[in-house]
Amino acid sequence: MKRTVARDRTMIDRARKNGTARTLVAGAAGPEVLSAVADAAGLGLIRPVLIGPASAIRRLARRSGIDVSEFPILDRPDEPAIAETAAELASRDEADLIMKGNISTPVLLKAVLDTRFGLRTGGLLSHIAWMEVPAAAKPFAITDSGMVIRPTLEQKVLILKNAIAFTSAMGIRRPRVALLAANEKVSPHMPETGEAKELVRMADAGVFGEAVVEGPLALDMAFSAEASRIKGFRSRVAGRPDILLVPDIASGNIFAKGLVYLAHGRISGLVVGARLPIVLISRAEQAATWLHSLALAAIVSAKK
Repeated sequence: MKRTVARDRTMIDRARKNGTARTLVAGAAGPEVLSAVADAAGLGLIRPVLIGPASAIRRLARRSGIDVSEFPILDRPDEPAIAETAAELASRDEADLIMKGNISTPVLLKAVLDTRFGLRTGGLLSHIAWMEVPAAAKPFAITDSGMVIRPTLEQKVLILKNAIAFTSAMGIRRPRVALLAANEKVSPHMPETGEAKELVRMADAGVFGEAVVEGPLALDMAFSAEASRIKGFRSRVAGRPDILLVPDIASGNIFAKGLVYLAHGRISGLVVGARLPIVLISRAEQAATWLHSLALAAIVSAKK
């Protein structure tokens, strides 16, 4: 069954107010990629530079009825050359964001992390899945569902800091953070529960600024104030989380995709923690999802 993703005019209009984002499309030879780029450029969201095999890009554009004549095309034959070109241009401040198109994620991120290009900020790269789900009271971020496989406590600190910086760029001054686990009890058999308690202690000490951090919390507690009341848990997060910190990449990825395919959720995906945001979502996503992710990245990049 083919999913239909409607456009979110609110996010698009908000991104347009920030001006046109200079966008490096790493791996532009893909029909969904080109469609999203053309739409985003037509809406005034981005000014794209297409990077990849020029003949393939033009052939796909003709086949899809997409006019790319006004977009610069940098002819690069393979993925390493595409990735290094994107990283080099970004290092010269010639872009506001990078879009991962038809290119392997590890190849692109290897170039982004290459010390020659100076795109690292001293922290950790992590993934944000920005979710808009009809059943939820408001949008929220799931992290990390796409980068760090099994984060340590130290990595979770950095992932959470990245997410807080992201929500700040989205205009959320005091984000509510749910540290997800199977339940609210600390158990040596579930390391994420003990790590959640330590993250809460750090939050109380001011490590995460004004963020309200609670955990460990089961998913029902995060989204239901009634569940919190029944369990006798006084919570400032329950029912209205802004950030969900998941135990590992598997749980985050499964949860995010479950919301998309089973709960009519809309996902926008970014890698944060570098000098500029990187649009990164599944290659199986539709052009509208790419468009929303570009709009999200444009909003975030304007706050850098």
